[in-house]
Amino acid sequence: MNFMECKYICPILTSIDKQGNVIYEDMHKLYDNLIEAGIDGVLSGGSAGEFYAFTYDEVKALILDAIKYINHRGIVLAGTGRMAKSETISLSNIALEAGADAAIIVGPYYSACSQTDIFNYYDSVLTQIHGNVFIYNFADRTGYDISSDTILRLLATHKNLVGVKDTHPVLRHTQKYIIDIKSKYPNFTIFTGYDNNCIPSVISGGNGCIGAISNVYPKLCHEIATALRQEDLGQIKNLQHQIDKYMSFYEIYPTFNPIMKWALKEMHKPMQEYCKEPLSALPDKIKEKLSPAADILWRK
Repeated sequence: MNFMECKYICPILTSIDKQGNVIYEDMHKLYDNLIEAGIDGVLSGGSAGEFYAFTYDEVKALILDAIKYINHRGIVLAGTGRMAKSETISLSNIALEAGADAAIIVGPYYSACSQTDIFNYYDSVLTQIHGNVFIYNFADRTGYDISSDTILRLLATHKNLVGVKDTHPVLRHTQKYIIDIKSKYPNFTIFTGYDNNCIPSVISGGNGCIGAISNVYPKLCHEIATALRQEDLGQIKNLQHQIDKYMSFYEIYPTFNPIMKWALKEMHKPMQEYCKEPLSALPDKIKEKLSPAADILWRK
């Protein structure tokens, strides 16, 4: 089995000031740090970056800055999913024209969509977007799961649909995508959204991970991708144990964004702890309660 195409992409956190403005100097340092650590690219405007709390113009500025600053030193995926379909199409085309490698589109949330609804939505946006697109499947946030059959229906008519990010905690779900879709479209890219599922999903035939732990430990995540490319079983085993431990970042608080921002701030990385509403920075009393977990996750 050839794992040479394994990629690890960082869904980057967004450093903002107290008023909610992006601190671009911090973002540029973060991009440099990730690239120097060997991360293959970034997702700008993803869930980790709190895209849902930014206006259209704010997200557009964030994505365009990432494309310009990274300047082909790594992959740039643009998170362009908006509640209004017209904004999704517009933002995707602007990002692709500016040089993004692909747009990644989460489906509409709040509404309870059927598979027919999902197909019709993506069928429409894919027709109007002039470049490569990833589907972002995140049932815990959208309220519905995108089936393999729906993706296969879309692939039958849309050559610009090139991959999926599957943020599903159950490995078998991503494996089903791999089995059902890659048997017919072997070049279709399938990323897991959970860091602990990177290694087993790649072994099953997937293409890597778009996982948030790479914000805090980019070198470790690069080492995971490298070990898979080299098929180094001993190193793969060791790294799986490490990443399993760090999955507590997702578990010790209802949202991981403020936890990771707190960690990066304490690690003297270019990150402020402020979050876009409705999220907020962690108060001291919560930090005190979570201090034992912080000792394990980053204070060592």
